[in-house]
Amino acid sequence: MHHDGKRGRSLRDDHTAIERQIAALGGAILPGPRHRDQLLEDTSDSAGRARNQLRTARVTIALSLLLVVVSPLISALTRVEVPSPQTADQTNAAALRHAEANQMSFDWALVDLFRQFRESKRPAR
Repeated sequence: MHHDGKRGRSLRDDHTAIERQIAALGGAILPGPRHRDQLLEDTSDSAGRARNQLRTARVTIALSLLLVVVSPLISALTRVEVPSPQTADQTNAAALRHAEANQMSFDWALVDLFRQFRESKRPAR
């Protein structure tokens, strides 16, 4: 197979010659120190980013686990239980103790306890 080139060589010969030239150039072109330095820098940057991503993932997982463990504890510690109201027996016993401690009658001790209770429920001024 021939083409209409000036020398009359076949296409196969042209391809072979081109491949030889490319192979010769491939051996002649070597990476310089600048290329090596750039490649090392790029590789180092890539490894650093990978380490940072891994560290970030580990910190995120650790914080998530800590939050899952600590949340119920915080909830339990900050839970405010409303005291149940005193029963009549408890109020009478407190009035008797107050009457004996302050040398007053049971009726006035009971009035005094109610007054103290009412003052404790007033908002602070």
